Amino acid sequence: MRPNVFNGLLALTAWMTVATATHAQAPATPPATNPPPAAARPPDAVRKQPLGTVNGEVITRGELINFLSRYQIPQGNEEQIYHDAMETLINTHLVNGFLIRQHINVSEEKISAQVAVLEKQLKQDGTDLKTELARGITTEAELRTELGNRVRWIDYVDSKATDAELKRFAASHKDLFGGTKVKASHILLRVDPKASAEEKEKVRQKLLQLRKDIEAGKVSFAEAANKHSEDPANTEGAGGDVGYFGLASGFIEEFATAAFKLPKGTISEIVETPYGLHLIQVTDRQEGNPFDFEQNKVYVKQMYAADLQKTILTAERKSAKIEIKPMPTDLFPPAPAPAAAPAPAPAAPKPAAAPK
Repeated sequence: MRPNVFNGLLALTAWMTVATATHAQAPATPPATNPPPAAARPPDAVRKQPLGTVNGEVITRGELINFLSRYQIPQGNEEQIYHDAMETLINTHLVNGFLIRQHINVSEEKISAQVAVLEKQLKQDGTDLKTELARGITTEAELRTELGNRVRWIDYVDSKATDAELKRFAASHKDLFGGTKVKASHILLRVDPKASAEEKEKVRQKLLQLRKDIEAGKVSFAEAANKHSEDPANTEGAGGDVGYFGLASGFIEEFATAAFKLPKGTISEIVETPYGLHLIQVTDRQEGNPFDFEQNKVYVKQMYAADLQKTILTAERKSAKIEIKPMPTDLFPPAPAPAAAPAPAPAAPKPAAAPK
């Protein structure tokens, strides 16, 4: 059965904003999950609970619940899930604020047209808008606001994505669109992104010394990785090898960008990611294929929109006033207790001893 169209189209926050929790490699399928937090609509007083602010705008618990209810929530690491979801909602508020300042007006007629499209798709799914709204995940007013924000973003991208601009973007991202791949190894020393400058400098100096030792021939990159790298995926003897990957392979952006700038056989300067500090060595490069712009124009536009959005968010976050409150302890329902194992059947009675 295909996913419910209502939830799919309502996942606008994720569609409109850059993901905040990317991984060096695509994660495995998550384990079975407990029910989403919005299985039943909480009272309005709970939904209005403020969980953060963006330039004075409040992010409520209801807004977070609406967002999380559209996804399967893996068990464990709830604090990280909460933080990532809040960062995504912050990005949404920042993008929407930027678009409003561009004076992009969205008429009620355009929003109603989007509602009509949604209703048509829901009918194909065997349901209708009234039924979905009755589930209590969102209200009609919230739905129209989200659809309006989606239309505003599309209109903004359309105003920027001229053929000339898209061709320029494609030409400057040949490795991405052509499918070029590099093979790399890395040495990771973990450090919290919020660590002090002094703590980061200690780790940086250790990596710089390793880099000097490798370049002086005292140790190979693979030997240094096996001995010092704190990447849990670096199995014994792997030498820090992460294999081949492309710019669209799901590798964390800072890592991939640095690797693709390196000539084969060279070692990077220190690269910082949310995981810590890295040294990267590119060991091979496979050039991509010629790219036909006209046949792939839709894909180019999608990637252009994502890049445009990142540019907006980078600028907006420089001056934004952001606050995230601690996660409510009752946000995620506890996982259901495992069913009790049935009691074993009583043993068959032993036969009476034979009379003597």
